[in-house]
Amino acid sequence: MKILEEDIKHGAIKLQIETIDDLWVLYNILRENDVVYAKTTREVKVGDYSEGSRLPMILGIKVKKIEFQQFSNKLRVSGIVVEGPEKYGVKGKHHTLSLSVGDVLTIVKEQWSSIELDLLRDYTSKRENVLVVSVDHDEVCVGIVSEQGVRHVWEEELNLPSKHYDVDYESLLKTFISKVVKVVVDVTNGEDVRAVIIAGPGDLKNRIKIELEEKVKVPLYVDTVSTGGCKGVSEVLNRDVIKNIVGELNLIKARGILEEFKKLLVKEHDLVAYGIEEVYEASLVGAVLKLLVVDELLRTSDDDERNKVYESLKYSYQRGAEVIIVPGRSEIGFELGGFGGIVAILRFKLYKIRENSL
Repeated sequence: MKILEEDIKHGAIKLQIETIDDLWVLYNILRENDVVYAKTTREVKVGDYSEGSRLPMILGIKVKKIEFQQFSNKLRVSGIVVEGPEKYGVKGKHHTLSLSVGDVLTIVKEQWSSIELDLLRDYTSKRENVLVVSVDHDEVCVGIVSEQGVRHVWEEELNLPSKHYDVDYESLLKTFISKVVKVVVDVTNGEDVRAVIIAGPGDLKNRIKIELEEKVKVPLYVDTVSTGGCKGVSEVLNRDVIKNIVGELNLIKARGILEEFKKLLVKEHDLVAYGIEEVYEASLVGAVLKLLVVDELLRTSDDDERNKVYESLKYSYQRGAEVIIVPGRSEIGFELGGFGGIVAILRFKLYKIRENSL
């Protein structure tokens, strides 16, 4: 989630949804009578005899109901239109906003609670630092992408002579690649970088990736852009690769938690909980340290089960637990399904009797 604008004095915060997790955060933040502004479409008639047309517009909705749309990664916010284009006469009518990843919305509350603000700000600070290297045979730029934006940490022109000159061009190129690799390794180790993207228009990016593979311990990605240098870094930021990588990093983190859970299940089973009931009970007493849940449970048609899942997430988060929502169609999501779709590693032992062992 990215905070675009913030005006707490007037109760307004403008946000951009970046991941499925953000939808869960919004579900927990939004309350009845809040006002949500977002771009939507609505069927309207222009004139008495014209046929209805679905037109794009920005509407302000006074919230009456919030729900996850069944079998899709969307958050439905229903309510009464309190602000919209006057010429279409939409004020006072019911409307539903269907929010998904990439959408921008503004939430207006009479007063933001400290818990709501903590939840929102913590999730906006969870974006992983990603290092972007944009390189071609003319210039190179290294930037760190974080929630605060992009910070250029190194840039340099290559000034390599043409291959037609009587010089050892390949030797000069290898020297330059070694220099780039050293900078990337130093920055990665010193800046808590979680992934590296090497981008450029030609093959140079692939050579740099090969040199980095045994020198850094974070995932490496290659992307194609039209130019090297800082313009190339900006081009990477306008693509979806950053969002995709952050999603992959969450899955890598979730895999580690799941493996830890399985080991404890065998060796110290009182330090884990799985299934909706067990995790819910553990969350009530503040025992949850790490929690994984498949996204389908956020959209289950069973009201009691869905409420217990959300309560588990809320109580766990409030007590500082690490919470990751996993796509059910992923490999990890499928494996979590064998444990009821939700597992937790506990802070302290909870002695319990399980009727059926795995």
